[in-house]
Amino acid sequence: MEMKSNSIKQMASRGLVLATFAGLFSVGTAIASGKVEVMHWWTSGGEANALNVLKEALGAQGTAWEDSAVAGGSGTNALQVLQARVASGNPPAAMQMHGEQIKTYAEEGLLGDLSEIATGQNWDAVMAPELQTFAKHDGVYVGVPFNEHRHNWMWVSKKIIDQYGGKVPETWDEWFVLADKMKAEGVQPLAHGGQPWQEFMLWEDILVAVGGADFHKKAIQELDEPSLESDKMVEVFDTFRKVLSYADAGASNRDWNLATAMVIEDKAAFHFMGDWAKGEFTVANKKADVDYLCRAAPGTAGTYVFLADYWGFFPVKDEAAKQAQMKMAQLTMDPAVQTEFNIRKGSIPARIDIDPKAFDACGQAAIADRAAAAEKGGVLPSLSQNHAQSREVRGVFEDVITSFANDANITSADAVARIKSGLAGL
Repeated sequence: MEMKSNSIKQMASRGLVLATFAGLFSVGTAIASGKVEVMHWWTSGGEANALNVLKEALGAQGTAWEDSAVAGGSGTNALQVLQARVASGNPPAAMQMHGEQIKTYAEEGLLGDLSEIATGQNWDAVMAPELQTFAKHDGVYVGVPFNEHRHNWMWVSKKIIDQYGGKVPETWDEWFVLADKMKAEGVQPLAHGGQPWQEFMLWEDILVAVGGADFHKKAIQELDEPSLESDKMVEVFDTFRKVLSYADAGASNRDWNLATAMVIEDKAAFHFMGDWAKGEFTVANKKADVDYLCRAAPGTAGTYVFLADYWGFFPVKDEAAKQAQMKMAQLTMDPAVQTEFNIRKGSIPARIDIDPKAFDACGQAAIADRAAAAEKGGVLPSLSQNHAQSREVRGVFEDVITSFANDANITSADAVARIKSGLAGL
């Protein structure tokens, strides 16, 4: 079969085995064609570019992608729409979810069984172990991850950092010294989007820097009261407020991709954002280590704060539609799709058997960092991005962090007390 799509040509140009694509296209002949309504929140240029990989692979096998995008970073808006549609008995065929959403809908018995596809593709052996925790419910696969993100990244304008000697700060103390120099010389140190989910992510990066992986495990994953009420937690809020003081006057409610664009355009030196930011650099034709640098957020080297996006599949009425869902699940975990999708998205594959040579310097670093962190217990589920705790617990933290970020009258000690009170009220 002639492969006409640009994405397939791009995959081939990266040296992927063409026989893999023959497999992608031939598998569909045995499955009835259909369509899949896909609800998601990926609407930026880089996100749409990545989704096109799966969309085109499905289309090549005769399955139509019916797009139901709901804009809004972190998926808050989309998940509210999903909740309403499930309540009305009209869920989409496929929904983008984070780990805790997969768990919630699986516990309610609303997600389809993917065991046949999982067994055929040997997901137990090839899927990152930390993702299997969310993809399975009672030992049965009910979700399929199409990536693994790391959110403790710092994106750096190479042009600006080179003007200051080229050394990227590795600790917050080093970052503050450099940021002060930049600020004094009229250079914007921090690109920031003042939205609740973005500030929550930055706060969590700082928590890992201040306390390390063990503190994250105790305070965030275990909700250990002495850790939550500790001087270390007060220090987290103190540091968070200081970092925010370097944001520009236009930061309030700025979308994340617009903050990334400030670094892309060399209008700011640093942006703290998950690796989906790299997709924006990609669509802007910027190259890692040439136009920008990717480094672990200060103080977080050796850790990998992860999240993943999964497809969850809701019941459909006819067999053709069900088979279309299974086709989508199968293609999502196909090695070629996983590779090209994640090259475009900035994330790394959910599979652990993908050759990292196809990825750029940032992608290769991420794959290596995940493996190194896994050996030392440094792979940490993201609280801000729906992997470490329930929606209710996450909400307590986000409410406090958002209030603290926007009200200078709230002290760090106040914030710690509010978290304690909020959790006690659940």
